[in-house]
Amino acid sequence: MSVEISVDRWIGEKIGLERGAALTRDALSAYQLARLRETVAYAKTNSAFYGRAFADIDPDADIRDLSDLARLPLMDAASLIAEGAGMVCVSASEVSRIVTLETGGSTGKPKRVYFTEDDQELMIDYIRHGLRVMAQPGDVFLVLMPCERPGSVGDLVRIGLERIGVEVIPLGILPFDGSMDDETLVLMRKKGVNSMLATASAAVRLAEKSVGDAILTENMRTLLLSAEYVSGAARASIERAWDCKVYEHYGMTEMGLGGAMACESRIGYHPREADILFEILDPETGAVVPKGAYGEVVFTTLTRRAMPFIRYRTGDFSRWIPGRCPCGSILKRLDRVGNRKAMKGY
Repeated sequence: MSVEISVDRWIGEKIGLERGAALTRDALSAYQLARLRETVAYAKTNSAFYGRAFADIDPDADIRDLSDLARLPLMDAASLIAEGAGMVCVSASEVSRIVTLETGGSTGKPKRVYFTEDDQELMIDYIRHGLRVMAQPGDVFLVLMPCERPGSVGDLVRIGLERIGVEVIPLGILPFDGSMDDETLVLMRKKGVNSMLATASAAVRLAEKSVGDAILTENMRTLLLSAEYVSGAARASIERAWDCKVYEHYGMTEMGLGGAMACESRIGYHPREADILFEILDPETGAVVPKGAYGEVVFTTLTRRAMPFIRYRTGDFSRWIPGRCPCGSILKRLDRVGNRKAMKGY
C-alpha cells in the first residue's frame, strides 16, 4: 500500500470507518457535515464571539448540506485581533499554549491563537502520518523551524517524527543574515542528515552554499518547505543542488499549524480533510468560485476545542486541482498557494 493511500486509511479511521473499509468522498462529506454542525453548535454555546455571530443560526435546521456553509459569516485577521479572547471556548485551565503573532496593521495589535493539549495532539498525529511520504524510520531529520518552546511547531514535528522512529535534530530558525549557514552545513555532514524541514529562503541559501558537496548530495533525499510562499525557482534551485525531492506544506498557526501537504506525486497539496474544511471563494463577492478557478483560501476547523476558526479568510490564493491525484488518494488537492499578486502569474 502506498504512503498516500495509507493516509486515506488513517483519515478513514479518524472519521469512524471500519478497519479496512475504503475511504470515499461520500463518507468523508457526511463526516464533515456532522462535524461542521457540531463545531457551530459548540462555538455558539461556548464562545461570546460566535454566540453573537451565530445568534440567528440553528446548526441542525440551517446546515443541512456542506453548501450551507455559505450561510455563515466570514471572519478574518481583523476579527481575530479584535475578538480573540471572545473566540475561546474553554476555561483558562484547559489552555496549554497561546501563540502570539505580531501584525503590521494600523493598530499593531497582535493575533493570539489558543490551543488545548488535544488541539496540539491533532498536529502531532498529522505529522506522524502525513510526513511518512518523506521520512522513514532511521532517517536523520533536521528541523529549521521554531522548536525551543514546548508546543512550538518544531517541537510538535519532533514528537510526531520520533513516534515513527526518526532521529530528529531540532536546530531552530536560522538567522536571516546567513551567519549560521556554514555551521549548519557542517552539522548536516557530521550527523548524516537526509531529510529536513525549513523555510524556502533558508533551504535555498544552504543549497546554494553547498553546490558540488558530494556528501550532502549523496545524503539528502527529501526536504519539506513550509511557512513561506515557495516559488518554482526556489524549489528547482534546491533540487539541482542536492538532487533531492522537495515537498511543500501549506499551513498557518490559525489552522493548528498543519493544513495541507504534498504527496509523492508532488502535484498540489492534500488537505487534512478530517480536521479542516477548505473553501475557495471569490475575494470580492464571497461566493464559491467555479471548479478549477483561483480564489481566496477560506477554512473552517472541525476538531479544535480551545479556539475554533469558522470560515476564516487567509488572504492566500489557490484553486482546487481537477481530477483524482496520481497517487490514488481520494483527498482533494490544493494547487500551489500564493498571494493575490502572485496568482496573476500562474
